[in-house]
Amino acid sequence: MKNQYYQKRVVQFAEIMDKANIDAFLTMAASNQRYLTGFTGDECFLLIVAGEPHLIVDSRFTTQAHEDSPGLDVIEHSSSEGNQWVSAVASLLAKHHAHWVGFERERIPFAQLETIQAATAFATLAPTKNLVENMRMVKDATELESIQTAGHLADTAFRAMLAHFKAGMTENDVDAELEYQMHKAGALGTAFPTIVGSGPRGAISHAMPTSRVIQKGEPVVVDFGVQYQGYLSDCTRTIADGEPSKEIVDTYARLRVAQQVGVSMVRAGVSSRAVDTAVRAKLAEDSLGFGHGLGHSVGLEIHEDPRFSPYSDTTLAPGYVMTVEPGVYIANHFGMRIEDTVIVKENGCTPITDLGKDLVIVH
Repeated sequence: MKNQYYQKRVVQFAEIMDKANIDAFLTMAASNQRYLTGFTGDECFLLIVAGEPHLIVDSRFTTQAHEDSPGLDVIEHSSSEGNQWVSAVASLLAKHHAHWVGFERERIPFAQLETIQAATAFATLAPTKNLVENMRMVKDATELESIQTAGHLADTAFRAMLAHFKAGMTENDVDAELEYQMHKAGALGTAFPTIVGSGPRGAISHAMPTSRVIQKGEPVVVDFGVQYQGYLSDCTRTIADGEPSKEIVDTYARLRVAQQVGVSMVRAGVSSRAVDTAVRAKLAEDSLGFGHGLGHSVGLEIHEDPRFSPYSDTTLAPGYVMTVEPGVYIANHFGMRIEDTVIVKENGCTPITDLGKDLVIVH
């Protein structure tokens, strides 16, 4: 592989393989393949053996693989001939006398695992967990630049959407306008299906847009992100056309204070559980709370490790990219959430968005 940026990662990963006592490693995860080689396709197989990556693709991805990853060993198999790909895997393993073969236990379907095992009786398949994902937790300067650009494009799109936002639109209208503005700003696409929950549907934390018509003064939760050079952004704002009720305004003010408690704690050396606990405690002072985790990492995938949750024991490190996203959800009444994605630094954190965090009220 000629690209030194990715070759360095493969070398680092080979050291991880040595520590895990595996001779080879097989991944089907598109995000992990991209991280290690730069290949932007999917439905392919990456095998690392004897310190070298081998990408096994069908004819749809051959040219793309050569363009994305010059010098990478690309092996084409026929997708019309069943499991021909496994013959390529078995041949490489036998050639390099690989006896312990690591596979991603949470990424490879059982049926394909059976196929691999049947073709490689000379080797032992060893389940692994998060070997590549752990490398991906700390983002380098190039990754951070892409994530920050994604955040900027999302900001631009959201502001442009607000110029069109008004009561009488449907949730689907908001979704369509925001996605149009994302593409117009230069994003490759959405980071995930945009969440739009208006009025009582805002209490559904992952509400998919519907034909529901937005009413005057009711809060609308919009959770959105864009994709730029494979990296993603994630942001949530709560908006309304017209003045919301005093209950909504007061609740939002309490939510904003709690979210800021979390953001202010984010820095290297802090426990991720401690951040989650502090935000929940602040909301509990007002008898408020939320059932989901406080946040997660963002990168090539929208939900990565580490997490902010009551069950996470991760210590934050410089280069982590984390969301801080508490919410309040009153079933059949309303919902609201504030979410920022921040970059962890030694003495604090830097948001990738410059959107204000007030309840966004348009008139």
